[in-house]
Amino acid sequence: MLDADLKEFEDYLSEFNSIPPFDSETCAICGISLSDNLSINKVPLVELQFENETTAARAINMLEEKGIKSKQSSSGKEKILIPEEKLKDAKSILKS
Repeated sequence: MLDADLKEFEDYLSEFNSIPPFDSETCAICGISLSDNLSINKVPLVELQFENETTAARAINMLEEKGIKSKQSSSGKEKILIPEEKLKDAKSILKS
Protein backbone atom coordinates (compact mmCIF):
# COMPACT_ATOMS: atom_id res chain seq x y z
CA MET A 1 0.00 0.00 0.00
CA LEU A 2 2.74 2.45 0.94
CA ASP A 3 4.70 1.62 -2.22
CA ALA A 4 1.65 2.37 -4.38
CA ASP A 5 1.13 5.73 -2.66
CA LEU A 6 4.80 6.58 -3.08
CA LYS A 7 4.69 5.64 -6.76
CA GLU A 8 1.65 7.89 -7.32
CA PHE A 9 3.43 10.75 -5.59
CA GLU A 10 6.55 10.21 -7.73
CA ASP A 11 4.35 10.26 -10.84
CA TYR A 12 2.82 13.52 -9.66
CA LEU A 13 6.22 15.10 -9.05
CA SER A 14 7.52 13.92 -12.42
CA GLU A 15 4.90 16.10 -14.13
CA PHE A 16 6.87 19.15 -13.00
CA ASN A 17 9.98 17.99 -14.85
CA SER A 18 8.32 18.96 -18.12
CA ILE A 19 7.54 22.55 -17.15
CA PRO A 20 9.50 24.96 -19.35
CA PRO A 21 12.24 26.93 -17.58
CA PHE A 22 11.28 30.46 -16.65
CA ASP A 23 14.22 32.72 -16.01
CA SER A 24 13.23 36.05 -17.51
CA GLU A 25 10.65 38.78 -17.03
CA THR A 26 8.67 37.67 -20.09
CA CYS A 27 7.26 34.16 -20.48
CA ALA A 28 8.65 32.51 -23.62
CA ILE A 29 5.41 30.59 -24.18
CA CYS A 30 2.60 33.10 -23.58
CA GLY A 31 4.53 36.38 -23.89
CA ILE A 32 3.18 37.81 -20.62
CA SER A 33 5.54 40.22 -18.92
CA LEU A 34 5.53 39.69 -15.19
CA SER A 35 6.58 43.21 -14.30
CA ASP A 36 3.79 44.70 -16.44
CA ASN A 37 1.08 42.41 -15.10
CA LEU A 38 2.05 42.02 -11.46
CA SER A 39 3.27 45.48 -10.59
CA ILE A 40 1.44 47.28 -7.83
CA ASN A 41 0.49 50.86 -8.47
CA LYS A 42 0.20 53.09 -5.47
CA VAL A 43 -1.85 56.21 -5.93
CA PRO A 44 -1.66 58.90 -3.26
CA LEU A 45 -5.13 60.00 -2.20
CA VAL A 46 -6.36 63.32 -0.87
CA GLU A 47 -9.23 63.52 1.59
CA LEU A 48 -11.82 66.22 0.99
CA GLN A 49 -14.21 67.14 3.79
CA PHE A 50 -17.70 68.52 3.20
CA GLU A 51 -20.39 70.01 5.44
CA ASN A 52 -22.42 66.79 5.55
CA GLU A 53 -22.96 63.37 4.00
CA THR A 54 -25.43 64.65 1.40
CA THR A 55 -22.98 67.24 0.09
CA ALA A 56 -20.26 64.60 -0.09
CA ALA A 57 -22.54 62.30 -2.08
CA ARG A 58 -23.33 65.13 -4.52
CA ALA A 59 -19.61 65.82 -4.89
CA ILE A 60 -18.96 62.16 -5.70
CA ASN A 61 -21.62 62.29 -8.42
CA MET A 62 -20.25 65.52 -9.90
CA LEU A 63 -16.71 64.14 -10.00
CA GLU A 64 -17.78 60.85 -11.55
CA GLU A 65 -19.67 62.72 -14.29
CA LYS A 66 -16.35 64.37 -15.20
CA GLY A 67 -14.42 61.09 -15.04
CA ILE A 68 -12.78 61.49 -11.65
CA LYS A 69 -13.12 58.41 -9.50
CA SER A 70 -13.65 58.94 -5.81
CA LYS A 71 -14.93 57.07 -2.83
CA GLN A 72 -16.19 57.77 0.64
CA SER A 73 -13.50 57.93 3.30
CA SER A 74 -13.56 55.48 6.17
CA SER A 75 -12.88 58.33 8.58
CA GLY A 76 -16.31 59.90 8.10
CA LYS A 77 -19.30 59.93 5.79
CA GLU A 78 -18.81 63.63 5.04
CA LYS A 79 -15.31 62.94 3.64
CA ILE A 80 -14.27 61.56 0.26
CA LEU A 81 -10.98 60.38 -1.21
CA ILE A 82 -9.71 61.34 -4.66
CA PRO A 83 -6.38 60.77 -6.42
CA GLU A 84 -3.93 63.53 -5.53
CA GLU A 85 -3.17 64.14 -9.21
CA LYS A 86 -6.84 65.05 -9.80
CA LEU A 87 -7.09 67.58 -6.95
CA LYS A 88 -6.81 70.67 -9.16
CA ASP A 89 -9.46 69.37 -11.57
CA ALA A 90 -11.72 68.33 -8.69
CA LYS A 91 -11.54 71.78 -7.12
CA SER A 92 -12.57 73.49 -10.34
CA ILE A 93 -15.44 71.01 -10.86
CA LEU A 94 -16.75 71.40 -7.33
CA LYS A 95 -16.54 75.20 -7.39
CA SER A 96 -18.78 75.44 -10.45
